[in-house]
Amino acid sequence: MTETTTFQRDPSQVWDWDRFIAHYQQLEQSPKLDQVRLGQVLRVALYARVSLEEQARGYSIQEQVHAGESYTTAHKWTVVDTYRDEGFSGTNARRPAFQRMLRDVKRGRIDAIVVHKIDRFYRNAQGMLQTYEALQRQGVLFTSLCERIDFSRPEGKLMLAMLSTLAEIYVTNLREETRKGKKGRARSGLWNGSIPFGYCRGNCSTCTDNNGPDYCPEYGTPDRNHDPEVLVPHPIESRGVLFAFQQYAAGQFSDRDIAEMLNQYVVTLPDGTEVPLRSKGRNYRQASRGASNA
Repeated sequence: MTETTTFQRDPSQVWDWDRFIAHYQQLEQSPKLDQVRLGQVLRVALYARVSLEEQARGYSIQEQVHAGESYTTAHKWTVVDTYRDEGFSGTNARRPAFQRMLRDVKRGRIDAIVVHKIDRFYRNAQGMLQTYEALQRQGVLFTSLCERIDFSRPEGKLMLAMLSTLAEIYVTNLREETRKGKKGRARSGLWNGSIPFGYCRGNCSTCTDNNGPDYCPEYGTPDRNHDPEVLVPHPIESRGVLFAFQQYAAGQFSDRDIAEMLNQYVVTLPDGTEVPLRSKGRNYRQASRGASNA
């Protein structure tokens, strides 16, 4: 079983200045790094991260890596590995690449860690500060390209504590605003996230759904709906939803039984065409081409 380094905190605690000062004093008591070894070739780890939400907004992890590579090249350092966590929150310590990097630190394979910005490394103040202290104990330098601060100096440690706290406050506020937004949509009778199975937007003439062509009989026909906040029953999927509810109401089948029946369910169209039910969002045409080329 893989060992995971985590830094737990009581979620009921509210960040206050007493805790802030305590973390700063904790850093001040940690071992001092030697002066930056100018001219010496360092073995550098590049760390990059994006969350699922940031991926959806087009935030590029490759740009973080490119910035790190440019920085290390300018300093004539050697990049020993690039650690990428795609789709992971910075509040979570159980990130695969992050944990692999920490293990390599313990094994003495890394002299320095370069990140694009502090919040790429952590969005949890306590986790950030404790991890930084652990890096100091291993004699590993930590560099953030955007902040450009010497974190080995007292004033740098103070800035690290402040920036880590701000990163944590940001993600906490964002989480709360997202939660409120979802509740508001629910109160208005709207969906959250992807369109639920059984429904579609009804914009048939401009449909871009993977399951549109060769699946939906309304694909390419005039639009059945013009309101983006309103969903309409999908011609195929809605039949599957009705079937699932009927089987559940019968009280004779488990959820697993119904799922297996849906996998075998076939919708018969008025012209006699039989259409097997598909999962939502999957690109079956691309999958079938890949299978035929295998």
